[in-house]
Amino acid sequence: MLRKWPVIAWYVCVVIGLVITLLPFVYAAAGSLKPNHLMFSELSPFTLKAFLPGTDPVAYFNIFEKGFGRAILNTLFVSCTSVVIGLLVNSTAGFAFARFRFHGDKVLFAIVLVTFAVPAEAIAIPLFIMIRGLGWFDSFTALIVPGIANGLVIFLYRQFFAGVPNELIEAARVDGLSWWRIYWTICMPLAKPVTIGAGLLLFVFQWESYLWPLIAAPSPEHHLIQVALGRFSTEFSAIWNEQFAASTIAGALPLVFIFIYQKQFVSALTGVDLK
Repeated sequence: MLRKWPVIAWYVCVVIGLVITLLPFVYAAAGSLKPNHLMFSELSPFTLKAFLPGTDPVAYFNIFEKGFGRAILNTLFVSCTSVVIGLLVNSTAGFAFARFRFHGDKVLFAIVLVTFAVPAEAIAIPLFIMIRGLGWFDSFTALIVPGIANGLVIFLYRQFFAGVPNELIEAARVDGLSWWRIYWTICMPLAKPVTIGAGLLLFVFQWESYLWPLIAAPSPEHHLIQVALGRFSTEFSAIWNEQFAASTIAGALPLVFIFIYQKQFVSALTGVDLK
């Protein structure tokens, strides 16, 4: 029995962490189906009814009447475009770092690693100035282009491509394959778990982005989902049931994708093939 205590303690910690993580989402989903004036009536004094869903879906109708559907479509367009272009750009960069040696390659890769530690807020102002200079302000281009290149995704691809056996690459070169064909027909099919994980990362980064869409594309027709969440309020107070309804939708879609591809996502981040 004593030998099982570490395992039991581990599962207890996991359950506690899971409850702490899910409770806010459950409360928001339940509150989205309640009238706004009853939103906090079950919190003071607290009752478990606060986590039980109501029966009034009017908040969901209201948010779509206020243009939340357009924000969802905008975010899907920006996120999916960033994923498609980003996978091509980042995978080719990772392949170059893994397979080619050129002057300054280590310095460039070190710069890629440094980008992990640079918060988006630190480069928001110079990036904004650059976007305005290019004439991209308040456009989908301003939302998509800065999110294409990602240091973490380049690093993941580089680590994977560096682990592809040299014998396989040399045999392909002897057979007359170009570097582009080796990348596209040999390395990329092998990198499917990394591609799925990297695609999820790029998608979630864009889906959860708030500061950059707020300053780069402020007009309502370019609003992304996180920016649109702030619109459900009046001059004096927030419309909480609409906030919760929009937050539930905004949080559900990434969770669905991550749940479906969780093995590939973990495999991409850890380098362990989970089957």
